[in-house]
Amino acid sequence: MWKRLENKLQEGSIILSHSGTKHTADSLDMLLSNIEQKGFQIVTVSDLIYQNNYYIDVNGVQRQQTKTNE
Repeated sequence: MWKRLENKLQEGSIILSHSGTKHTADSLDMLLSNIEQKGFQIVTVSDLIYQNNYYIDVNGVQRQQTKTNE
């Protein structure tokens, strides 16, 4: 898994892992450690979502709250 991921990492990358696959759970600690060793910061999706004065539209896009769409 790491060999497939390593050269594709760049700033802003989002890594989606499926919990039902055979090796994901066993590899997670190693993957996170290797990612951090390359200097990347790991955050959750909820850390990326703006909380105040924003909403997510029907297409999944974050939009700033305005008086017309409150």
